Amino acid sequence: MWILRRGSFIISDVNDADPYDIHAGVMHRTAPGRHCQVMIRHKYMKIVSLISAVDQNIDKLIPGMRLETDAVLVNQLRDGESAGASHDDAESGVLKPKDPEFSDQPEIQVSDISSDDHHIKCITMHRRGVGLSRNTCIDNCPDCDICLFTDEDIIYDTGYSDAIRSEYEAHPEADAILFNMRVCEDRRTYWNEQYDRVRFYNYGRYPAYSISIRKEKLDKSRVHFPLEFGGGAKYINGEDSVFLHDLLKAGVKIYKSPVCLGEETERESTWFKGYTDDFFISRGALYVRLYGVWAKLRAHIFLIRHKDMYKDRGYASAYGLMKKGMNEYSG
Repeated sequence: MWILRRGSFIISDVNDADPYDIHAGVMHRTAPGRHCQVMIRHKYMKIVSLISAVDQNIDKLIPGMRLETDAVLVNQLRDGESAGASHDDAESGVLKPKDPEFSDQPEIQVSDISSDDHHIKCITMHRRGVGLSRNTCIDNCPDCDICLFTDEDIIYDTGYSDAIRSEYEAHPEADAILFNMRVCEDRRTYWNEQYDRVRFYNYGRYPAYSISIRKEKLDKSRVHFPLEFGGGAKYINGEDSVFLHDLLKAGVKIYKSPVCLGEETERESTWFKGYTDDFFISRGALYVRLYGVWAKLRAHIFLIRHKDMYKDRGYASAYGLMKKGMNEYSG
């Protein structure tokens, strides 16, 4: 038996039993008077969903999301509370955080769950913060081709996993692809009308659940989510923007796709409580993280474009709060 590799395709003997989809059959002359039938097979891309959840009953959550892939699920519980999951087929275990910063924290409970022929590693912890949740997913992601970030309130359309594979097969130049998700109008921050490159001037609108990335590229970049931004952290939002920003800095080629994968169910935001003091303080800190010496200029531009956000407090008050966040983050 022999295998000849050509790009992302594999040409092999018909008796080859590797798990690839057969696309076409051809005849190939191997020696005078002798023929061997071979088949061109396209490599099957394995996707792993990286799910961040808070206080969820896992037995209800997993089927509700309509997953079509294996997954790593981090379920963060409030101290003294339990999600009440009853994994009859789970094998319990323990996992310690890989980041030495958390080495003094209590052990993290792990369950391996089987659901509709998919394997889900469920990691339960009492530490809060969406950055910690997503980083724990990354650090415990098994070998795969594509990582898909997602949340507890996402419901996927039937066939979404094949849609992801098709986009990556059609666009080998893409290291990461940002997909559409249907959301209620007042929460929508983006909608991709066409396939195109994402760069430093247009990456800031995308939530984490839109992000997919080739695992090889993610591992090579060594990029993780920031622990100081996002729900449950000191600064209440912006972790997804920092993540995309750092991927771009690392040379990851990011594209946006008009393909829609599913919908976000309506619920109360875990971080947005209105245009409060914390909102503007957090925005100021975020701008230092993203723009450095240009943070003050970006803050003025932001306030000029979004006058409705501070109509009850005035420009000077809103900018003062953003400047407070800048000073805090800068130390």
